[in-house]
Amino acid sequence: MRKFDIWLLISTFSLISFIAGCGGGSDSVTAPSSIAGKEYRMTITSGAGFFATTGAYTLSISATQNIYTVTGDSVNFVDSSGTYTYSANGNLGVVSFVDSFLANGSFAMTFTSTTGGTFSATVVSDPASIQSGSFIQL
Repeated sequence: MRKFDIWLLISTFSLISFIAGCGGGSDSVTAPSSIAGKEYRMTITSGAGFFATTGAYTLSISATQNIYTVTGDSVNFVDSSGTYTYSANGNLGVVSFVDSFLANGSFAMTFTSTTGGTFSATVVSDPASIQSGSFIQL
C-alpha cells in the first residue's frame, strides 16, 4: 500500500468512529447525582420470585434522610418502606436498599432521558427474584 492509501484508510476509519460515537442518544444522558426528594412511577414489565410480575408502584424518596416509601397499586404490589444508598455512574443509577417487605436488594436505573428510563431489581437473599420495567419521574 502507498502512504496515501494508508492515510486515507486511517482517516476514513477515524471519521466513521467519530460519527458512530456522536449518536446523541442516551449516551449523552447522565443519571442524577442524587435522587433525594424525587418520586418515580415504576411500571413493571416482568418479575419473578418475591417480585410482582405486572402492575405499578410509586417510589418516593425522602428529601432529608436516606429513606423511601413504596406505594403499591394494591393489586400486584404492596406498600413498603426502608433505607437506601445511591450511586451514579454515567447513565446508570444504583439504589441499594433494605426494605420492610423484601429485605436487602438493589435497583439498577438506566436513565434514557433526564426523567425516565428502565430498571431492573434483585433481592440479595433470592437471586431468582428479579423484576424489570420502566420508570418516569413524577
